Amino acid sequence: MTKLVQIVLEHGQYHLREIIINSTHITSIIPDNSMAGLNANGKLPEGLHEAQQFSKITFTNGKEIVAVGNPDMIGAKTKKVLHG
Repeated sequence: MTKLVQIVLEHGQYHLREIIINSTHITSIIPDNSMAGLNANGKLPEGLHEAQQFSKITFTNGKEIVAVGNPDMIGAKTKKVLHG
C-alpha cells in the first residue's frame, strides 16, 4: 500500500486529499500537464509550489486519478513498496 496526495474536483473546486492505494493494481503512470497548467494559473489549492508536477495513474479496473508528484517519484514510491 502506498500513500499519495490526490487532486479531486468537487463542486467546481479542486481539493487535495490523502489516499492509500494498492500498488499492484497500477497499470500506468503518465505526466498530467493539464494539472500543471491549472496550478500555474492559480486554479488548484494554495500551498502547492508553482513548479509542482502531477501524474495520472490508471488502475487495472480502468479508473484514473490525478496525484501530486511526477511519474518517476510515484513509480519509485510504489516500486519500493512492491520490492521492499
